[in-house]
Amino acid sequence: MKKDFLMKCVAALAMLLVPLPLMFVFEVTAFKGFMLWHYPIYYAVAAISAASGYFLMCLRRSRHTPKTIFLVNTLIALTATVLVVLVAVVSSQINNVLGENGFNVFYFCVALMPSVIVWYLLGMSLKMNRFDDIFTPIWLGIYLVETFICYIFCCVMSADMEYLGASEHRISVLLVVMALLTVLLINQSNIRSEIDRRRNTNLIVPKGLRLYNAKLIAIVGAVILAALMLKDYVAAGLTWLVKMTVKIIDTLLFNIRFLQTEQMTPEDTQLPDSDILSAEGGSRDFLIYILVVVIVVLVIVFRKKILSLMRKIAGRIFGKYSVDDTVQEVYDDYTDSYEELDIRQERIVNETDKDCLKRYRKAKDNNEKFRLGYRLYAMWLSKRSTEDISTKTVEQHRIISEKLYHGTNNIRAFSDSYSKIRYDDEPATADDILLSDSLINELYK
Repeated sequence: MKKDFLMKCVAALAMLLVPLPLMFVFEVTAFKGFMLWHYPIYYAVAAISAASGYFLMCLRRSRHTPKTIFLVNTLIALTATVLVVLVAVVSSQINNVLGENGFNVFYFCVALMPSVIVWYLLGMSLKMNRFDDIFTPIWLGIYLVETFICYIFCCVMSADMEYLGASEHRISVLLVVMALLTVLLINQSNIRSEIDRRRNTNLIVPKGLRLYNAKLIAIVGAVILAALMLKDYVAAGLTWLVKMTVKIIDTLLFNIRFLQTEQMTPEDTQLPDSDILSAEGGSRDFLIYILVVVIVVLVIVFRKKILSLMRKIAGRIFGKYSVDDTVQEVYDDYTDSYEELDIRQERIVNETDKDCLKRYRKAKDNNEKFRLGYRLYAMWLSKRSTEDISTKTVEQHRIISEKLYHGTNNIRAFSDSYSKIRYDDEPATADDILLSDSLINELYK
């Protein structure tokens, strides 16, 4: 299957990375420094070792008699021995050719011999049917022990070998990468186990669950790796931003001192030492600072639109997390029908009397205007009454207003008009609007 092939590639990648902590220590020690161009050569050797293991395992599975199986097993063991010997012989010959520019053959063999064996076993494991048979928990345990020992060795020897200090960081980053790959493999293996367990039953695993989880783990892993790799740059950027802010504040405070009426000494008139005031690079840093501030302000102002855009992008990445309509009828015998509900949460905002008054002034529809006027009247009552106005009827509002309102307008007529408009669905007349305007103008002078 295509999905199993992709997961096999992930498992193979994890196996290819297993020997790296050992190489970051002993290979770097052999050459007294990290050389990136060496690693494509090593992984070319990995391809040869894995291909050898793969073809030998294919041959092993095609044999069925005890004698041929024994011969193939002997050939597999002999091939592993030959690969290890070839590493020692070839590395010695290369070191002899280099002469004075040679390397430590012993450390190099300690790094590369186990790596060749691991890659050889990887090729044999690729013939397995399931991806979770390639990078097994045993290999994960071997990797963790290897990482722990190599990291301790780097910490102890970095005082004498400075080039091992960088290996500590590489081992840490590799550990995070391996953790993410392991999480992905375990997650996909568990989902596959659930699919196999529920096959030929009325239990359904949601379609697209494997892809959804894989994308989610990939995004989280990318964010973690970006934070780990870019932490120094982020710290440098924040430090620069703080320094520029302090320098700008210092410059502004110095310029304010010129506005003082008191006599200033020559020392007070000297410009402070600031890169902003210098001709070289100061204007560029200042413009970059202004650009960063503008970007931050724009992000704050348009945060809702940015979040909405991110949700749309996430929706396109993850797709629909449900069963397709085309296959829904297959499960009609033992599942309930369903429909997608578009539920949108609206934020409830308490409207103040000032906002309501603005809406009242701008309202064009007579019915809406009169109802807003009654809301303003109820707000006025609630501020002056000890009772809960929101639980009272229109008639009870009128009774309360008789105790609190001492104006010239007819509250009874106002209440009757509201009852007709609100409950009898009658349109508001011009006289009703005049009565409402007169009352609101009196209440909100």
